Amino acid sequence: MNDALFNETRKKIEDKINEILDKEILKYQDNEFLKNSLEELKRLSQGGKRVRGFLIKLGQLLFGKDDDFYIDIAAAIEIFQTAILIHDDIIDEADKRRGMETINAKYSGHIGISKAICIGDLGFFISYRIINNSSISNDLKDEIIRVYSKTLYNTVNGEIIDVELPFKSVEYHKKMDEKIIYDIYVNKTAWYTIIGPILIGAASAGANYDDKQKLIEVGTNLGIAFQIKDDLLGLYSNSNEMGKTLNDIKEGKQTIIYKYAIDHATDNDLKTIKKYYGNPNVTEEESNIIANLFDRLGARKIAEELAEKYTINGINKIKKMDVKNKELFIKFADYLLKRQK
Repeated sequence: MNDALFNETRKKIEDKINEILDKEILKYQDNEFLKNSLEELKRLSQGGKRVRGFLIKLGQLLFGKDDDFYIDIAAAIEIFQTAILIHDDIIDEADKRRGMETINAKYSGHIGISKAICIGDLGFFISYRIINNSSISNDLKDEIIRVYSKTLYNTVNGEIIDVELPFKSVEYHKKMDEKIIYDIYVNKTAWYTIIGPILIGAASAGANYDDKQKLIEVGTNLGIAFQIKDDLLGLYSNSNEMGKTLNDIKEGKQTIIYKYAIDHATDNDLKTIKKYYGNPNVTEEESNIIANLFDRLGARKIAEELAEKYTINGINKIKKMDVKNKELFIKFADYLLKRQK
């Protein structure tokens, strides 16, 4: 990946996020409730990787446009990212996000959950207002809002499945088609992380219908690879920053790794999986038992192969397109596969 371009883009996006939220905070100096909520939104907006914002920039570059149009829109997307993570933290009962205390943990109890819901909602509406107030043509604005709305709709559809599926039994999971897991990967991850942002950037540069359809195929493959890699890091990362192993196992997260493992497990293996996977009281030692079991059953290896396959599929599709700056996009796709956090 072009680190200089990524870091420059990230800095511009973060400066814009801070500028927007600081203006909002300033409006409500005399209202402690709104001021505090906006300050919390700003606090949790810090430290993101800005993958989605950067992909808007890459979407531009693929079609030969290179200006600062993307900054406001990227800031809107990233503020929404923070907002939906605030809601995710309620669902996951998470204490930490980006190394910081979550709102639901900081305020605890009913007030913590209530504040988190409200602040997440606030982030959603701010993101839409940024797009509506941007100084772009009405036609482009309409297209961006259509893409953005479809992205959010698909994301929530994926989240609904992701929330409910862990409560089904292991027997149900064994019988179900793995397509249901890919439905989560495509809706919740591919559209939200890759497809939506790159389509917004491409639209700003005047990409035609056929090229945008091809980008959906590219983004679908890379989004699936991104999520499988995320699942692998959640189980096997040595990074203290990841900190997801216990959460993924406590929640009984439905992944291709888990699906392959239960489909190839012995009766004794299944007893172990039932005992620990999805157990909210699982310990670190017990989570390692699950991670090692999935490795022994070949699930880790299969997932690594799938992540590589979908990445290569996405790269090959972009190579066949008549676009500019392919090498930047290909390096970014490779980074998503090889990242360690």
